[in-house]
Amino acid sequence: MYFNQDSIHPDSLRVKSYIEGPHIKWRSNSRIEVFYIKHDSLKNRTRKISKSFRFKKDIVEFKGFAGSDTLTYQIPRTYKPAPSIHQSNSKIIVLGDIHGEYHSLIKLLQNNQVIDENLNWICGDGHLVFTGDVFDRGEQVTECLWLIFRLEMQAKKQGGTVHYLLGNHELMALLYDTRYVNDKYLHACHFLKDHYSNLFDIHSVLGRWLRSKNTIEKVGKILFVHGGISPKFLEKKLSMDKVNQKMRYHINQYMELQDTSLADLFFYTHSPVWYRGYLSRTPSYNRISLPEVIQTLNFYDAMMIVFGHTPVSRVYPFYSYKLIAMDVPIGDPDYEDQALLIEDQKFFRIFTDRKKERL
Repeated sequence: MYFNQDSIHPDSLRVKSYIEGPHIKWRSNSRIEVFYIKHDSLKNRTRKISKSFRFKKDIVEFKGFAGSDTLTYQIPRTYKPAPSIHQSNSKIIVLGDIHGEYHSLIKLLQNNQVIDENLNWICGDGHLVFTGDVFDRGEQVTECLWLIFRLEMQAKKQGGTVHYLLGNHELMALLYDTRYVNDKYLHACHFLKDHYSNLFDIHSVLGRWLRSKNTIEKVGKILFVHGGISPKFLEKKLSMDKVNQKMRYHINQYMELQDTSLADLFFYTHSPVWYRGYLSRTPSYNRISLPEVIQTLNFYDAMMIVFGHTPVSRVYPFYSYKLIAMDVPIGDPDYEDQALLIEDQKFFRIFTDRKKERL
């Protein structure tokens, strides 16, 4: 399904060697298959390496077994959606669009005391927020996903929270849109004779986990979203819980929606994951006004909105700190990798060199 044998795909000789994975699929209620794809560019040979594991308890644990992957993976049986609203006075670290830039992500987290040299959570009861778009463009998307997956479990044990919000590229990955997928993944999926999105279907561990994620969340009085809340979207007066529930409905029922009345508002221009009106004017809408932003803040009982999606040269606030833009292109040599730190009601840009500057 969704695989075209004659479709254009990357030439094996031009794709450098890689080991992609692990990818984990449910084969029954008590068994999972774990597999990697290994490509040797010198020999022009690609193969699948797989093992099967049984679920005996609520969590199955195994070590990576392909190439240099020796990480320990703990896979829960089920994933519950996180609450939409979190009450906390702890510090918050926010990252914009990661787009598969794994090494830049690690540097930002390690040099700002979120993870240690072994990639383990050391941020205590802090909050780590990803504003969406971990997928596409880069060639280490899978590594980024597993790091976030592991940190989410580790943070919870220490009283902390990892928030991974859906962005437009998460929707694209789940809903068969491969316009920005790196050649490495297209090559691997051509070898598997499968579509990239099927790596994240409802039978996969990462797919089920991603489908549990929220579109908007609030920590204290700060609202987080990938693209933004457009005035047209706000007209529907959907609570945060309703927004998250309805986005999950639209993703899970994508091929056979019974209720299409809100499909345009969740999938297209005015969607919280696609809207660019906080920074841009388009043929569909003008740039948002301060009174319109305040309407959103009042409705969701928030004091500011932090968002990604639309690229900026630095993390910066505008409209009197009602909006903070996050999407500084990570891993791009033309920009300095950075994130946002919110601590003791103060706001800072933080960098990979441990520099910290007040907004």
